[in-house]
Amino acid sequence: MHFLLHSEFCLQPLGDHSVTRSLFNSFIAGCIPVLFDPFTAYYQYPWHLPSDPTSYSVYIPAFDIRQGKVNVIHELQKIAVSVRQEMRVRIIYEIMPGLVYARPNSKLRDVEDAFLISMRSLFSKVAKRLSSDEDA
Repeated sequence: MHFLLHSEFCLQPLGDHSVTRSLFNSFIAGCIPVLFDPFTAYYQYPWHLPSDPTSYSVYIPAFDIRQGKVNVIHELQKIAVSVRQEMRVRIIYEIMPGLVYARPNSKLRDVEDAFLISMRSLFSKVAKRLSSDEDA
């Protein structure tokens, strides 16, 4: 975690699964994740991550890297400092609170933690399904 806290970008290579705990550790550390496969984050967490992945991450196709078409360092250096700052602010103030679990006795009244986001989204999905079943 020490390295993540002191890094601006955190590379997220694929492991045994497309989902990796390292992705969440990056967010918690305020580090911009660099993804090489869109399934690492973009399709799996619609309840917790913004719909625009470019607002919080960098995507570089692994295929392009293996083919020698892209240099990761050069791609990251092309991103303006102001854009990097905006991404980190979004990660820290908008995304991170929704990925952690608040203590039950905390004073976080204006922030939804991971549990509340999950429950609200689940109830909404069930309500939509029930509504569509009634219309049929």
